[in-house]
Amino acid sequence: MLDEFVEHKKEILSVIENIEDLSKNDAGIGDGLLAMVRKRLVTNSFNLVVLGQFKRGKTTLINSLIGKEVLPSSVVPLTSIVTILRFSHEIRCIIFMEDGSEREISVEELPRYVTEKENPGNVRRVRCAIIEYPSPFLEAGMMLVDTPGVGSTFLHNTETTYGFLDHLDAALFLMSADVPISQVEKELLDTIKDSTQKIFFVLNKIDNLTSNEMEEIVAFNKQVLEEMGFAVHKIWPISAREALKAKIINNDVQLLQSGLLELADALGSFLSSEKGKIVLNTTISKTQRFISRKLSQIAIEKRTLEASGEELEDKLNTFYKLVTNLKQDREDIAYLLKGESDKLCLKVEDMLKSLEEKETARIKQCLVDFYEKNPEFSPTVFRDEMQKVIKEEIVRGFDVFRKDSEQVISNNMQEAFNRFTKRSNDIIREFKTAAELLFEVAMDTTEFAVELTKDNNFYYMVQEYTAPTEEEVKSILRTFLPKSMSRKMVFHEMMERVSSDVSRNCGRTRSDLTTRIHKTINYYAKQLKDLGSDLIEQIEQAIQKGQERRKAGDEFVRIELELLASKAKKLEEHKGKLTNIWDAINLVDVKQEQINMVMV
Repeated sequence: MLDEFVEHKKEILSVIENIEDLSKNDAGIGDGLLAMVRKRLVTNSFNLVVLGQFKRGKTTLINSLIGKEVLPSSVVPLTSIVTILRFSHEIRCIIFMEDGSEREISVEELPRYVTEKENPGNVRRVRCAIIEYPSPFLEAGMMLVDTPGVGSTFLHNTETTYGFLDHLDAALFLMSADVPISQVEKELLDTIKDSTQKIFFVLNKIDNLTSNEMEEIVAFNKQVLEEMGFAVHKIWPISAREALKAKIINNDVQLLQSGLLELADALGSFLSSEKGKIVLNTTISKTQRFISRKLSQIAIEKRTLEASGEELEDKLNTFYKLVTNLKQDREDIAYLLKGESDKLCLKVEDMLKSLEEKETARIKQCLVDFYEKNPEFSPTVFRDEMQKVIKEEIVRGFDVFRKDSEQVISNNMQEAFNRFTKRSNDIIREFKTAAELLFEVAMDTTEFAVELTKDNNFYYMVQEYTAPTEEEVKSILRTFLPKSMSRKMVFHEMMERVSSDVSRNCGRTRSDLTTRIHKTINYYAKQLKDLGSDLIEQIEQAIQKGQERRKAGDEFVRIELELLASKAKKLEEHKGKLTNIWDAINLVDVKQEQINMVMV
């Protein structure tokens, strides 16, 4: 097995080296891509990326696999920076900054750089953190990657996670036993479906489930995943929290009950038998995509060189008309997006108006009921208790509103994005088809996809009362009045505060919701600005190179055509070699499966 891996690795590296030699003078297309692919193959580095929606227990699971609380965790969305654990005999923590610098810190300082609480919005401009740790689990050459949860309150966390997916070799996808698989999770899975050959589906937080309940949620999630096109051999039920506790106190029974041992055995088996194959396959896939793009560029440059002056001018005019139309379509969609943002904000306004009227009347009635049921309280105690009632009822009412509003707003926003994404992909396909016909060349399929936080947690705020001086004055005045009159004063004072408190929280919620709506739609619009840019750049680079050769004269055109033909032939040969290596790696398993089926 190891000898085969080494041999295939040498063959692939040889192909990559030859492709780099062929492409060394072609600036602009996939700069550094092959170098990165080659480096990862040489070092045999392998990223097992832990993914999932926020608060599914990703960090706790990683800590339980390592056997120690190395990474910070919390009951609120915490991880905001991609954090990588890799093996070393000595503990070491390195922070890589966006400006290219790096700094070594202690593990205790890690929260300052990778958590939302201490590095909000990544104000410290951290690119990633790497922790070197002497864990047997990491010793096989795997790097364990903790990512921020998608779909959390913090949009940049979702962006950070999606930005790391290009570096994914295998995924450990964490779901929660207390809720069915969500739309946010399904969108993330759709994105990684074609990025890796191996996904471990894990169901966390099984602590409080009966065996029947666990079987039910496992069966439901399995059905959802299979409907999405995944071949789900097993969903691993675990309690990461109980597993971590068990490892810390060396409780073997508790560890066995947590389900972690079975998952760890599966990961260990995978690392020893499948990891090498996936490293090789991932390298081949990325290299072949690079070759396909190079071949498209060569074909376009060839058409540019072979066309007559008039024919080339017509092609260029047609191409730039296509580009102009595409840019106009982008502007039209951006304009329509703004309209969707305004419509959603108006919906929020209507929902909050209704909430304010309903909650003010409801909470006032609660105060009336409290007033009538508690005649024994002194005015001062009565005031304190009524303040508690107001606060509790605001929390209760806004909790209900939060659950209702998150569904309404998320559904409306997703429906709008689905329409715009479909239209954007139609535009890209139309542009691609027209360009292919124009230059008589096939191009890679391009899809426009924007993964968005749905901001499912819309928080309200309840302000504590802060007016001690005024209250002291009122308390003094009440001491000179009969108890019944003092109680009435307090009652009327509290009734007046209900309206202002409900209104204040509606205002804060309105600001929070509209800010989140604008931020999400602006993010979508920002991604839309790049719609088709890669495809346009790919074509423009080939056209520009062809035009430069035409200016040099007919002899240079003839030489360039010969070079292009030779380069295309060699690239096709390299693509064929990679296909043969792929078959050698993968068809063995297929044949073995066929043999096993026949024997059965």
